[in-house]
Amino acid sequence: MNPLREDRASDQMMMLRSNRLEAAGFHNGFATAIGPHGRVFDLAPAGSSRLDTEAATSDAFLRRFMDSFGENRTIATVTQVHAATVAVAPVTPDTEADAIIVEDTKTIAAVRTADCVPILIGCPRTGLAAAVHAGWRGIVADVPGATIDILRGRGAEPRNLIAAIGPAIGFDAFEIGDEVVAAFDAAGLGTCLRRGPERSHADLFRAVVSRLRSAGLPEDGIDGQPLCTASDDRFFSHRGTSGKTGRHLSGIVGIGGIGDSNRSLH
Repeated sequence: MNPLREDRASDQMMMLRSNRLEAAGFHNGFATAIGPHGRVFDLAPAGSSRLDTEAATSDAFLRRFMDSFGENRTIATVTQVHAATVAVAPVTPDTEADAIIVEDTKTIAAVRTADCVPILIGCPRTGLAAAVHAGWRGIVADVPGATIDILRGRGAEPRNLIAAIGPAIGFDAFEIGDEVVAAFDAAGLGTCLRRGPERSHADLFRAVVSRLRSAGLPEDGIDGQPLCTASDDRFFSHRGTSGKTGRHLSGIVGIGGIGDSNRSLH
């Protein structure tokens, strides 16, 4: 399992990228809290920032994020509901879903996180791409598997898919109550728990890997490493700041036959 690559642009904006997705032609990126010229890179929707980021700044940050995927891109985001609903673009920001599939080379499928797990998936065979938001509820509901089922129905073979797992709250930081323990056990994810005499912990990274493997992806088709948003200053953490934090965007673009996938990232 290859780690994500740290990529700093000329203006010092920092993204994390999957080499495996990139080698297959998929523009991809996990935003961090480090934006242009070292500014706090809050990618919450304009007017919805928990950091009181001004709407004009939010719009400028969104454009900068989109520019990192190349010119003339649009973005597809949804209202995330912590379930296993998958939407196929075109979507609107009011569409309720936790995964977005794109079929063209100009649309960035993107999800917002600040402790939940972002997952980017590309299918070299069909050119389809998906961005997945997976909190603990979505993992229990198997939103990764639901996304792969839709991709399979559109011609993908899971053994040929490539997935990258982005930063999320880490094992040691993610304390959980008995109801979450019970939900993980019921979902067959008990091996992703550390049961304590007081508080238990859940390993969301391991749980996502388990879901992807169960859906048919080989281990060498998955990029990423455990990067804890709650203990690493490069990232926002909802739990680590009691909700007073920004949001990351993680995005991916499909590939097609027009040569778009050979363009260099900005």
